[in-house]
Amino acid sequence: MKVCLLLAVFLPALISATPVRPCPNNAPMPQEVRVAGCSAEPCIVQIGGVVDMDLDFVAARATNAMRASLDIFLGDFRVPYELPAVQQLACNFLKIGSCPVTQGEFINYHLSTAAVAPFAGITVDLQVQLVDDNGVPLICYRSSATIVAA
Repeated sequence: MKVCLLLAVFLPALISATPVRPCPNNAPMPQEVRVAGCSAEPCIVQIGGVVDMDLDFVAARATNAMRASLDIFLGDFRVPYELPAVQQLACNFLKIGSCPVTQGEFINYHLSTAAVAPFAGITVDLQVQLVDDNGVPLICYRSSATIVAA
């Protein structure tokens, strides 16, 4: 009974959509973004933890491959960070859809990556972007995250 009550309380927070904002490049936004444990900005990201997210979108155009990027911004300053090379190959992390992507195809992209930061106690913007073969954004969004120590 207690387990059912806990699930009823916490499950919506785990699967609720996460609020996101458009990127400054005016790229299309995904239909929905879900970050585990985050239903309101800023998300809390613990150094040494894992950022686990899914995003849904409909491809505006065909592409043979997609590349993913995760950028961190402190105001207008981009903090140097790069996804591991294998995670940049977005086609390897599709739960729904496949590459090559066809125009109008529904895509669910999943990213699970280690939370690495040289500092804690600040709020940053995280920008997630998927680009096509030509480097043109298919989707892009920003959301806020507060970095906390382990």
